[in-house]
Amino acid sequence: MPPTIHSLRAPMDDACARHITRDGRSGEVCMVLVRPDGRIWTAAKTYYPNHISRLLTGGIQPAEDPASALLREIAEETSLVPTHTTPIAHIAYDTVVPFVTHIYVCTVSATDPVVIDEAERIHHFAALHPSELLQRAAELCQLPDAYHPDIGTSWRAWGSFRAVSHRVVADWFRTHAAHSDED
Repeated sequence: MPPTIHSLRAPMDDACARHITRDGRSGEVCMVLVRPDGRIWTAAKTYYPNHISRLLTGGIQPAEDPASALLREIAEETSLVPTHTTPIAHIAYDTVVPFVTHIYVCTVSATDPVVIDEAERIHHFAALHPSELLQRAAELCQLPDAYHPDIGTSWRAWGSFRAVSHRVVADWFRTHAAHSDED
């Protein structure tokens, strides 16, 4: 039986939406890269606040399907090759410009990620346990209410947008672990 894909709606700051869609994209993939030890790769960009890394995301190019974007973005941002991918959720945002995040859980090797596309401006990677995702979501929502040109809005608005996928993924892992315990 194919996996159930959870669909939900979430708010997004209009300035954030305009910034993220400025190149014509109407969606992104969220890459939940799960290592053999169960931890998930996150990344921090050069301009992020020092204590923040987040789930990796990448834009879906015009006429590209989400599954193809997923594999392209994983290669560009990490050089990793997933051995298994599972779509788990679609988040449609309530904002002035349509935007959707497609979330995939992907099994990867123990190899450390290496950035291929330097334009991504990834500063470092960090591995979080799924149980840490809700805390990271809370930290994202508490970022300063200060504008930054690289995100096109305030850190707080951007963090609130990014926190949604962290909560969805944390929820999926909690549910998945509960079902695994029943087996």
